[in-house]
Amino acid sequence: MPSSPPREGGIKGFLTRAGSSFLAGGLYVKEKSWTVAKMAGNIGFMVATTSIVVLMPLIFEIMREGQMIETDKLHVKELRQQGYSDNQLRELGFPAVALGQAPAVLKSS
Repeated sequence: MPSSPPREGGIKGFLTRAGSSFLAGGLYVKEKSWTVAKMAGNIGFMVATTSIVVLMPLIFEIMREGQMIETDKLHVKELRQQGYSDNQLRELGFPAVALGQAPAVLKSS
């Protein structure tokens, strides 16, 4: 019956077993961290592309709205110089923001 090699004892045996255990643990952690990194990369790619598709049009629309309000403010300023009142401008369809008033949502009751 073949006998297994005797296990080393003492500090030398402990350090040998600990070294091989640390090596195995390090390889396991390396493998799992690579898997987690790939998953995080995929999730990051999905979040980035989704935000580009969803948020960029929203940002463009907000910028366009701001430009329209500025254009309306300039138009209102010209009409006020011609003698139009706020009521007349409101009847012409200018928003309250262009007239320099707070929107109805922000007015206190």
